[in-house]
Amino acid sequence: MSQPRLKHSYRPAFAWLLMAALGLWHPAQAQQLTTPVDGPALTEEGPAAAGCTRGDVIVYGGTPAGIAAAIQAARLKKKVLLLEPTMHIGGMMASGLNKTDASPRRGVYGGIVMEFLDRARANYGTTDPVRIYFESKWAEKTFAAMLRDDGVKLVRGQLIASVKRSGKTLSVLKTTAGRSFCGSVYIDASYEGDLMKLSGVTTVVGREAKAKYGEDAAGVQKLAYPNIATTAQPDFIIIDPYVIAGRPESGLLPDISPIGQQPIGAADKSLMAFNYRLCVTQVQGNLRPFTQPSDYDPLRYESLARFIAAMHANGQAISPNYFIGNSDTVNGKLDVNSNAFFSTNVWNISYAYATGSEAQRVQLRASVRSYIQGLLWFAVSDPRVPEDVRAYTAQFGYCADEFADNGNFPYQIYVRQSRRLVGQYVLTENDLEKKATFSDGIGLGYYPMDQHGMIRTVLNGAIGEDIRESISVGPYQIPYRAMLPKRNEITNLLVPVALSTSHVAYTSVRVEPTYMVLGQAAGAAAALAPGGNVNNINIVQLRRELIAAGQIIRWR
Repeated sequence: MSQPRLKHSYRPAFAWLLMAALGLWHPAQAQQLTTPVDGPALTEEGPAAAGCTRGDVIVYGGTPAGIAAAIQAARLKKKVLLLEPTMHIGGMMASGLNKTDASPRRGVYGGIVMEFLDRARANYGTTDPVRIYFESKWAEKTFAAMLRDDGVKLVRGQLIASVKRSGKTLSVLKTTAGRSFCGSVYIDASYEGDLMKLSGVTTVVGREAKAKYGEDAAGVQKLAYPNIATTAQPDFIIIDPYVIAGRPESGLLPDISPIGQQPIGAADKSLMAFNYRLCVTQVQGNLRPFTQPSDYDPLRYESLARFIAAMHANGQAISPNYFIGNSDTVNGKLDVNSNAFFSTNVWNISYAYATGSEAQRVQLRASVRSYIQGLLWFAVSDPRVPEDVRAYTAQFGYCADEFADNGNFPYQIYVRQSRRLVGQYVLTENDLEKKATFSDGIGLGYYPMDQHGMIRTVLNGAIGEDIRESISVGPYQIPYRAMLPKRNEITNLLVPVALSTSHVAYTSVRVEPTYMVLGQAAGAAAALAPGGNVNNINIVQLRRELIAAGQIIRWR
């Protein structure tokens, strides 16, 4: 196996945490975004700015779900305030995830999801009724236009700081910008579930035990070596995990946890790996070459280098498009996601992100960004990468017309899962597999139970991984109760993104079209809630409103 170059320090990859704590390091490009695409943020003038800016419905998070929620509530004649923590809206769909994980079947999505996709189809001349792709910059502008068309007041730069309650009712949401927002109903459409957490409702982070809900795929999985073949006929690659191969005393390579095999089926605090979804292109004139980040450390890619060497020793090679993939979208652009091995995913950090302060999240976002930028530099420059792979990767670069105020790097880190609500109903693997139907069903989801890497650690002196195969499911119904905190906790909060599911079920629910379906349902419920109490919804009326708005609530 290849050895690290001794001229480089063997410091841990997260030495930047210590440096930050000592004030010696500052994240230069840590997603502190300043320029909206459609003009300055709307502001309140006069007494409201100093007091509480009021709306009927307060939506926290300008994600696709939050946008759908805001639009639907506004269409039902409510005054809606949409609060976005950053200066950009659209979440992942405006941050590189342009090959959206939509259903391969027609008749699953309707409503606002299809309004957006229909606009994309018309804009790009797409004829395929299912595979509808778009550009991030177009998505953000289109979402902004949809909000304006329905009179939603968008307020940017409003990161949540705290909330006030009056008994079981949320009364005030305060932001780090020094503003306060008051409404009858609140919707937490953030990926992180920060509003619900600050509200004091019951939440969970990590995986439930197999016995908790009787789910076959729940809990800790059996560790395995990276498998380059199939589950039925595996071909495992053995990779030394130590800084100096064969010498445990030298310490573990970056991003390798010492935790080892935990009890199979047990609950734990692991979450799926995070990354950024990149936009890259080969189009000359719109291509910014991959360059070396200032804090580049080859040791962060030593596991990958050893994987490449082990493949070669096994008589195999990585493909030329190993780093870039082949996910073409529109206008010569590609949506670059992780692959199954060593790629853009950063493992073993997601729990720290989900439970961390904003300062800690800023540092983690900067580290993941630097890792991915360094990965692409490694791909085009390191001689341990096969020459054909280096040459192919070097044909690409960042899309110069995307994310112009962020170094052409996506705004939103891909939070595949974070904190989850434990609400009035917990949707589980069994519900999805059995296609359970609910009297309060308010929309459909459709995506495999697709779990990205959970733990990368040591197994018998080699790199082992806790990861499982995707589990196929057909269209399934999602109940309204999965968005509701327990009745004795909060009465005027809806949670359409970090909703009440098991970890296993969430690996399917976690895609943007499903979030938008849930967001639209939350917006309708917020508008219909008598006295702001979302528990007292007339579910027949809610379903009728959703059907009238084009939502599909039952698979036929």
